[in-house]
Amino acid sequence: MRHVIAALLVSVIASAVLHAETLVIPVVGQGWRIKFEGPVLAVESQHFDADGLIYRGNAGRFNVSAIVEPQPGGGDDSKACRDHFWQKAVQNPMVQKDSVKQWSTPMCECVEYVTVDESQGEKQTLANIDCYFELLGKWVDIHASVITPTDDDTRMLKKLGESLIYCTFARPKSEPQEFEMGAMGRLRFVVPAAWQLGNHCVTMGIGTAEQHSLALFSPTDPNKTWKMTFFNSSMRYKTQKDIEVTAQNVQQAAAAHSVEGAAKMQEIKLKQGVGCQAVFTDAALAEKPVEPGNAKVTCSGLVAPQPDVLGTVTISADDAKDADFLAAIQALESIEWITSKAPEGKE
Repeated sequence: MRHVIAALLVSVIASAVLHAETLVIPVVGQGWRIKFEGPVLAVESQHFDADGLIYRGNAGRFNVSAIVEPQPGGGDDSKACRDHFWQKAVQNPMVQKDSVKQWSTPMCECVEYVTVDESQGEKQTLANIDCYFELLGKWVDIHASVITPTDDDTRMLKKLGESLIYCTFARPKSEPQEFEMGAMGRLRFVVPAAWQLGNHCVTMGIGTAEQHSLALFSPTDPNKTWKMTFFNSSMRYKTQKDIEVTAQNVQQAAAAHSVEGAAKMQEIKLKQGVGCQAVFTDAALAEKPVEPGNAKVTCSGLVAPQPDVLGTVTISADDAKDADFLAAIQALESIEWITSKAPEGKE
């Protein structure tokens, strides 16, 4: 498979199927990413190390995870990868053996199956799919499942496997981009050339504000990450003093464990609204060698592009003077908010 990787990485981008949502798992530091069609996620997390990553995402009854690890040997193609992982997975007594279906795409080897869990006293059925592939010495297992699946859910999982691709990072360019933030309006800001967009996650809960989170990352450095979360706030932020008071309260815990020991607030000069940020160096990591997954420096900020819209900002890197880190902080000043139009006759 290795001799066709270069051609696949170039041509596969054009073969992606159009869909309402494309999910991205960045394999930063390795030079490529995984993409597939799936539901809009509510939350996601990822842990990097020198060898690969562990990724998890959730959207209600839908869960997805990814494991990227060094090839342990015994074969160098996707079928060997499938056999390695599946011979362990199939030993799970919850797997319904008569539900197992194996099939292939040009990108990966897929296994669909049903599991039944009765350990909590109630029968819980899950539809599952695992997509396996080998790439550049790494073995990858993408697992997705849906609790109490409908026929549409099962078709969605199959579509996930059919749409899965892996490709190099697109060549970045610095430009303004817009993002729908639900009823709050639209966010516009300049994404610096050194940063790539990840997933737009939407969290909606009973009795809680709808939250929209944007993830950004560096294609080359797993310790450079950037996340912004926006939601309607009951408190209104009209002045610089308003947001600095809140930021001081929020950032006390971070300051207590930092080299700085105190939050030295700096204004973020938004095109509209108010914002502030402070940079902290993790005291526990300051003198340690650089390791993937342990960023040393964090910019923690708050922005209120509208009085009732609050955004939390976290940007991480290993050096407070890193050019990409500084570019991300500078880009916050380009934030603009386009409010949704009120219904006729209402303000």
